[in-house]
Amino acid sequence: MPTDLFLLGAGGHAKVVLASLLATGVRPRIFDQAPARPGESLLGVVVEPWALEGLPSTGHLAIGDNAARARILGDPALQKIHWRSVVDPRAAVGSSAVLGGGVFVAAQAVIGPEAIIGVCSIINHGAVVDHDARVGACCHIAPNATLGGGVVLGDGVLVGAGAVILPGLSVGAGAVVGAGAVVTKPVATGVTVVGVPARPKVPR
Repeated sequence: MPTDLFLLGAGGHAKVVLASLLATGVRPRIFDQAPARPGESLLGVVVEPWALEGLPSTGHLAIGDNAARARILGDPALQKIHWRSVVDPRAAVGSSAVLGGGVFVAAQAVIGPEAIIGVCSIINHGAVVDHDARVGACCHIAPNATLGGGVVLGDGVLVGAGAVILPGLSVGAGAVVGAGAVVTKPVATGVTVVGVPARPKVPR
């Protein structure tokens, strides 16, 4: 059905968000800040050129890049936009979990009891955020990654596909956990860790 919701972004992540919305019968408008190619569409929905005039008041940042979402979130021209969360109907979100505005929860993702997800974060396909975990703003938990109970992530953290963070550990803002890594110790702000067990990545 038509809606006053819009998606900002027209890449691969936007396609995933759109599929989740279409599964619930919601057909949003799609805008992209990059120039749209003539006839460009996602899953049958036309991509419209970006313009502030006439923009619906409710949107979702359908952009996979953490820094880009944070930048748009802080844009003074967009402060009146209500950023709505999108939860795929095939996800499992605990009744006591708290989602900030603009969060995306993909199919088969699980969010445990009393977990808190910060604004505009992404919990991707099959990811698990266990009980009492705290995920900061504009984070991305990639497909099949697992955060154990009580894990705390700062803002802008990327947890790669299939990575595991053991219960109770903290990961500082802007850190990156590489795909398949197993985090057994706290990770400092801005550090990239890889491997099993996860260790800071050494520049080559």
